Amino acid sequence: MKQKKRTIKRIGKALLYIGLFLCAFINCGTLLHYIPLVGDFASIAFLPTYPFLVIFSLAIAAICIRLFIKEKSKRNIAAFIISLLNVVVIVFLSIYTVCAVNARGEHINFFKAFVPASFSDVVEKDTVYVDQKEDNIPISIFYKDDGEKNKPVIFYTHGGGWITGSRYDRLGTTKSFADNGYVVVCADYDLSDDEDHLYNFTEQQLLNALHFCEQTVSEYGGDMAQLYMVGDSAGGNLALELAYKINSGVYTLPHKVKAVSVIYPVTDIKAFYATTNMLTSSTAKKMAVSYMGALPKEESERYELLNPTNYIGSETPPTLIVHGTADSSVSLKSSVEFQQTLEQKGIESKLVRVPFANHGSDTNANNFLAQAYINNTLAWFAAN
Repeated sequence: MKQKKRTIKRIGKALLYIGLFLCAFINCGTLLHYIPLVGDFASIAFLPTYPFLVIFSLAIAAICIRLFIKEKSKRNIAAFIISLLNVVVIVFLSIYTVCAVNARGEHINFFKAFVPASFSDVVEKDTVYVDQKEDNIPISIFYKDDGEKNKPVIFYTHGGGWITGSRYDRLGTTKSFADNGYVVVCADYDLSDDEDHLYNFTEQQLLNALHFCEQTVSEYGGDMAQLYMVGDSAGGNLALELAYKINSGVYTLPHKVKAVSVIYPVTDIKAFYATTNMLTSSTAKKMAVSYMGALPKEESERYELLNPTNYIGSETPPTLIVHGTADSSVSLKSSVEFQQTLEQKGIESKLVRVPFANHGSDTNANNFLAQAYINNTLAWFAAN
């Protein structure tokens, strides 16, 4: 019986130390996100697991303090120090992130990050639009069935590096927009691969989806005269391309885009291809070449044709960019340079930096990055 208790005790301590190590790795690695690989893996895990990290970090610290008081062995002293350091780090990360974003005028609610997002009033209508190949492509419309008319419309283009992803990738975000009075349209589009390079097809396909919206969104209370565009990552590239080309007359649509909001967008596919991040560089190169069908040095002009910077003009819509400072897939520098170009050309724009946030970590609509994107987007669209 005593042997069984000792075994259980050892297993419990082993699990405690494993939990302590994992929490410390994620928290401290996120704080030191500039360290290659360590910072990448840690910051990727930080926001998606944040509520559990806080709870586990506090619980583990409480246990380590109790063990330290009971027996001041070297192991318990080490665990006690590490657990306290772990708590200090996650408190710092939380306070710094919330204060840094809120200082720019948009509210992040610390407590909201611990509550699952719920959008029970949002209705989804699944249908199809017809593209230039006469294929039926899935499209979803999210809205509140409240009888209201003339609602603003958000057209959402999903990310995935042009080779993966779907209209359901950011359901929390899209439903949140719908819950706030928008009719939100999310269209699938054909994905590129090693054989099909759809750089000259995808934008036209999504333009067909927008024409479909012109004919149908009024059924759900939408008004295309109030058209806004959003997108994430490669979808951010597509959203910027479509919005800028529609407003400049490159593409024809009955209504222009009133404003754009993108999160960690690919603003320059050449720069995206050239990323040197140890974790993501090979994937970025595969995505860019699969979409573009050639290396940048082989088809430089082709890459430039899909660079939204080249379509900035007097009709360019106000543009909001939200980007995490720990992004290991799309460099924050690219968004900084893009926003500076918009400013230089007199276009209303704003860049919101979210500390310690990595690419794609806004999967939960209530975490810090998602809150920053949703809240800033709603305020941006309301003002434009």
